[in-house]
Amino acid sequence: MAEGKRAHTAALVRATRPKLLVCGDTYGKDSLALMETVARLPAPPAVLVIAERVTERDALTLLTRGAAGVLLHRSAPKHLTWALTAVTEGSRALSPEIADAIIHGCPAPPRSRHGAHERVAGLSSREREVLTLLSDGLPNRAIAQALCISPETVKDHIRTLCGKLRVDNRMHAARIAWQAGVGD
Repeated sequence: MAEGKRAHTAALVRATRPKLLVCGDTYGKDSLALMETVARLPAPPAVLVIAERVTERDALTLLTRGAAGVLLHRSAPKHLTWALTAVTEGSRALSPEIADAIIHGCPAPPRSRHGAHERVAGLSSREREVLTLLSDGLPNRAIAQALCISPETVKDHIRTLCGKLRVDNRMHAARIAWQAGVGD
């Protein structure tokens, strides 16, 4: 990691070849020019923007223009660990406040609780803990850290709970959790 002025960022990225570039500014918009410059480089790094204030529209603009994630400065310390992991593994990361604003801007599908409660009731307490964190969008490594277990154990729990829930993948398991109100 290195720190520098925006004008020197392209040269700094060329020289250091980081996998991740974290940039911070007040509204997030200042990062757009930087992201465009970095995107033109061979093997550009993922960009995580940390902004003081960012609107839902600004966050969507940053994401559509190539940001791998957007965090709010006030909550970044709480979310930085999982966000860095998610972004370096090719996923996206958003502060929960930003994600909530974006999600609330979309109509929610109706919750069909039929059968979801019964499926979740068949899980062990540890599997329910894993399901709760999984439904929060955490990657396996972050779930493992939160529960003080290995990532391989997390994979085993996810495989088992998917079988018990009769679903094919973690996204379907998260939907069942949402329908059953797990973590609400």
